Amino acid sequence: MIDLKKVNEELAEYIRPQTFPLAIRMLKVGESLPEKFRMPLRDFKNRYATCQDIGLSRRYGWNLALTKEDMNCSPGILILGFDKVLRFYTEGNLCEGMYTETAEAGQRSEAAVDKFEMGKYHAILIAPLDRATFIPDLIVIYGNPAQVMRLVQGGLWKQGGKLTSSFSGRIDCADIIVTPIKTGECQVILPCSGDRIFGQTQDHEMAFSIPYARIEEVLEGLKGTHKGGIRYPVTSYLDYEAKFPPKYVDMMKMWQVREGKAKYTGMDHIRAAFKRTFTDRVPFYPIIGAYAGVQNGMTVREYLQDARKLAQAQIKTYEELKHDVVVVMADLVKEAEAAGSKLRFPENDICSVERPVLADDKGRLAKMEVPDPLKAGRLPMYLEACEQMASAIKESPVGGVVVGPWGIAVAMRGAERLILDTFDDPAFVHDLMRFTTEFAKRFGEAVKDTKVGLSFSEPASSCSLISPEIYREFIKPYHTELMNYFKERRVGTSLHICGYIDPIMEDIVETGVGAISMDALSSLNRMVQVSKKRVVVIGNVATTLFERGSKGEMEEAVKKCIEIGARGSAFILASGCEIPPNSRKENLQWFMEAALKYGTYENL
Repeated sequence: MIDLKKVNEELAEYIRPQTFPLAIRMLKVGESLPEKFRMPLRDFKNRYATCQDIGLSRRYGWNLALTKEDMNCSPGILILGFDKVLRFYTEGNLCEGMYTETAEAGQRSEAAVDKFEMGKYHAILIAPLDRATFIPDLIVIYGNPAQVMRLVQGGLWKQGGKLTSSFSGRIDCADIIVTPIKTGECQVILPCSGDRIFGQTQDHEMAFSIPYARIEEVLEGLKGTHKGGIRYPVTSYLDYEAKFPPKYVDMMKMWQVREGKAKYTGMDHIRAAFKRTFTDRVPFYPIIGAYAGVQNGMTVREYLQDARKLAQAQIKTYEELKHDVVVVMADLVKEAEAAGSKLRFPENDICSVERPVLADDKGRLAKMEVPDPLKAGRLPMYLEACEQMASAIKESPVGGVVVGPWGIAVAMRGAERLILDTFDDPAFVHDLMRFTTEFAKRFGEAVKDTKVGLSFSEPASSCSLISPEIYREFIKPYHTELMNYFKERRVGTSLHICGYIDPIMEDIVETGVGAISMDALSSLNRMVQVSKKRVVVIGNVATTLFERGSKGEMEEAVKKCIEIGARGSAFILASGCEIPPNSRKENLQWFMEAALKYGTYENL
């Protein structure tokens, strides 16, 4: 006889079940009921289902004996052979409407259930393994899927192959008891609804039945697979480097930088602002355009008309300053030029529109096609400069600038004419804005393809020139369309608006833009309050300070911006607009030094 206490100990060692493994025996007609076994009707004045008695025994540790008189689940009585199989059952009536759509389907379900023949057995004994006083027909263990998996692995140790079990989602007492006794094979048990309702089996539990004749084989298999490295609890693979939340990683990098084991790049500083976290300081950059050309011995005209010179000037300036963002800054009328507007190019000043393409005949718009960014005007030159800068500068983000829809429209029609059109011919303004929005999308796609970031610039859409009402009716819908277009393509965008934007700050945030670059004429404090970290705020040191400010004035302006904007991250210190071409080199250096002095994390 197998020592059941020893079996229980080994199951505890290898499986660790939460409830008692059970010994189950069917008593044949003529065999006597053992003493000191609880019987539901006699001892509790209740009748139970078989699954209910299994639940009592595995949780309370009770030895139970059941006859037909102790049971109130008719399918359970039938499958154990305690009473006659009735036609009402075989016709599928117990399944119909509950488990099967029709009685015919129910007949097939009932026919598939394993049953003992009537009259062979008259009682069932259930007891915890280490308390059983009888030789069982089978042993059943309830556990989680991983524990049942281990039992399956143990059962296949000797013979290999795979274990076959069948499931119907009902009458699992047949699967637990009848099937393993009749077949002599182990069975995986999927607890049925009744077992869950009456036996209190939990959602995470399954079961495994082992015929008594197979128990030693299964135990040997558990030992063998355990020795082979298959364990319960399942061994976790822990020899790897975990990935932690971004801010945990941020603090690790801070330590590494302090210890000289790592350094921050401009990319790191800018990424931190967009992720609403911190490095060791506030990110900062001056918006540098033609100034880079002038400092490198070029005329402004040369800088604006030659891709190689533009890129070289910007790269050399970056190598000197190492600012956190490098803007591929040309002029803000190149798009209108590509659409047909005529420009003037002073030798040492920024170019401007001499003759808007729609100045005299707005009807020309209906015949115009959206310019091809790869062919029209200086746009190919600008894209070439973007490519060169993206290839040369790796540690800081490089950002391209595309003029926004209203800015292009102003340069195609003229500011005064376009503002009057909003009153006299609003349909034309919307037609033009649809044209320029499509233009901005196409050029934005081309800029994005050069591997630089994407910023839109609106030099004429602030309340310094137009009313909030004009912005909301004629500009905001197209800004929103533009931002959504690139957001759908997983391209981040920023928007720069020159001038005073306080009355339309909430409107700009609502466009869905990722960052707002603001001029010194606008209130940084108000923008921080309005944005509530929904966007990254960029700005807004007055550009006049780069041309004629004192060191003290520059320090004070930088300090004030940092105090207002930087405390909660989502802020990048920058000039309020492009610094003038004739800015003084020392003033630019004062900006950089003040940013490093006041922008450290400890000072925020």
